[in-house]
Amino acid sequence: MTEPLLAYSMSHDEKGWAWRVYDEAGEIVASGLDACQDTAKAAVDRVMRHVAWIGLSGPGRRLAAAGQA
Repeated sequence: MTEPLLAYSMSHDEKGWAWRVYDEAGEIVASGLDACQDTAKAAVDRVMRHVAWIGLSGPGRRLAAAGQA
């Protein structure tokens, strides 16, 4: 089985660190908001490992939001 290609983005505003993980089609497969950058990056890393492990990819397949601040 081939691991899915994934990308992520992180941005900061007054609410905290927002993050998103995208599949190879550019669809958001997971997103969240954390109080600090390290926690947000750890959440991204967990999601990317999880997505790679379960093979989640393709339109309409999205993980529940995680890491809410």
